[in-house]
Amino acid sequence: MVLTLRRIAIFLLSLIPFFYLLQAVVRLQAGEWDILGPEPGREIVFFTGTWAFNFLLLTLVITPAKDILKQKWLIVHRRMIGLFAFFYASLHLLAYFAFLLEWQWPELGKEIIERPYLLVGMLAWLMLVPLTITSTKNWQRRLKRNWKKLHKLVYFIGLLAAVHYLLQIRSSWFEPVLYTVLLLLVLAPRFMQSRRPNTQG
Repeated sequence: MVLTLRRIAIFLLSLIPFFYLLQAVVRLQAGEWDILGPEPGREIVFFTGTWAFNFLLLTLVITPAKDILKQKWLIVHRRMIGLFAFFYASLHLLAYFAFLLEWQWPELGKEIIERPYLLVGMLAWLMLVPLTITSTKNWQRRLKRNWKKLHKLVYFIGLLAAVHYLLQIRSSWFEPVLYTVLLLLVLAPRFMQSRRPNTQG
């Protein structure tokens, strides 16, 4: 019962950014043009990307939090939070195609050349796809030890997300650097553990 309530609570809380964005878009359609700023399409792309990174960080922080706080129940909810990272990353990619690229597919190659952070971001999203597909217990049983190896890709995905963010710096360094530092702090214990002899990564 407690587990079910926790899952429902996490699910609903994870949807808050989506519903906030949804009501902002509805208000924008109703004529409240300033709700998403002067460039609403760009703001939607940024908003969804930020929340994709937020959930990616939450996914990565669960294991060390579980060890530090001695709360094993946290690990049960890692899959749902990881799925929300993919959900917001997919919205981010869709928003880019819709509002910035405007579905002009012939322009995509030119965009990637001029803005290499797009290639980095798309690579991160593509790597999230197999992790999302194989996130179920059934796939965990089928892949066995390889499942854990595959899902360690999330560390590399996190680094790609940080590079994707850093390459977009135009004026303020604060948020991209902050997210990168937080990511490195989360990954540092895993890296140190993998360097120790006779330990598993």
